[in-house]
Amino acid sequence: MTEEQRLDYSRRHRRPMIALSLLCGLFLFLGGCGDDNESTAEVAATATAPAAKQSKQPEQPEQKFYDYRLIESHAGVRQWVLDSDEMLKYHGRDDVDLVRVKMDFFKNGDYYSTLLSDSGTANTKTNNVFVWGHVVVTTHDGRRLRTSELDYSNTDGLIRNDVYNVFDRGEDVVTGIGLEATPDLNYIEIKDDVAAEVGDDAAQDAGQEEAP
Repeated sequence: MTEEQRLDYSRRHRRPMIALSLLCGLFLFLGGCGDDNESTAEVAATATAPAAKQSKQPEQPEQKFYDYRLIESHAGVRQWVLDSDEMLKYHGRDDVDLVRVKMDFFKNGDYYSTLLSDSGTANTKTNNVFVWGHVVVTTHDGRRLRTSELDYSNTDGLIRNDVYNVFDRGEDVVTGIGLEATPDLNYIEIKDDVAAEVGDDAAQDAGQEEAP
C-alpha cells in the first residue's frame, strides 16, 4: 500500500470515531443537565417543606365533658346552677368553653330566673361566666331580657353588657344599649339610647289613676 493510500484509509476511518466522540460528549452533557435539574427540584422541595410544617394546626382541647354541671353555693345555700351540653378544657387556660348554656339562679335557696344561651365560657377559678348567642333571661313571674351577650360577675352577682337589650314585662318593653342588672331583674339599668313602649293596659291604668 502506497503512502497516499494509507492517508486516504486513515481519513475514512477517523470520521466515525470523531462522530462517536461528539455523540458521547452530547450524552454526558445532557446527563449532567439532568442531574442539575434533579438537584434543583430536591432543593426546592427541601426549601418548601418547613413552611408546610409551620402551618398552624387548630388547637385541640385536652379535656371534653358532656352534660357538664357547675354549682355555686354560699354557706351551703345554692346560688346558681350552670348546665352545658358540652364543656371543652384547653391547656393553660382557666376559662372553659361551653356549648349551649342553661343557668338557673336562686335567692335564699329559692329559684327565681333562668339564663339560656348558645355558647359561653366559665372561669374555673373565679366562677365568672360570659355567654353569647341568643341570650335570654326569664324570671319566675314572666319578665324577660333578650340580648346577644352577657357577663356574669360571681363577685357582686350582677349581669352586664355593652350591647343592645330588650326588656319586656307583659306589654311594656324597654330597649337600649348597655346594661347592669341583677339576675332576678328586680334591679335593671339600661345605659344609653333608652326607649320605652307602654302597653294599652298600663296606659289605661295610668289614666284611671290620674282621673279625678
